[in-house]
Amino acid sequence: MIDQRLPEEAPINTEGQDRSPVRRILSSRLLWTALFVGVVVGLMLLFTGRLSGQVRESQAEFVADNVRRSAVQCYALEGSFPPSIQYLEQNYNLVIDRTHYAVYYESMGANLLPQIRVVVGR
Repeated sequence: MIDQRLPEEAPINTEGQDRSPVRRILSSRLLWTALFVGVVVGLMLLFTGRLSGQVRESQAEFVADNVRRSAVQCYALEGSFPPSIQYLEQNYNLVIDRTHYAVYYESMGANLLPQIRVVVGR
């Protein structure tokens, strides 16, 4: 006699088939990895920008201090503060990179420390 029973079918894997496409995308490891990398890169760019701003401010303070020291040295040697920044550049070897810094030097008189302000250019 012939066996008329049907062979047992292999179980069908229905796991994951009932989930919506949105759930499948959100559960994807690739998506979460890309989001993580994006957040890390964004934070790095944010902190790098802040750090470079702090470095520029620090460099501007350094330039202002050098101008002030040169003016004080002139006062100590000559008995008066220099009338202009150009006088310091010509006679006291002060070098200012004008492509990166704008120096505002205002002489208040021969015996008063001048107002010095340095602005960082782009």
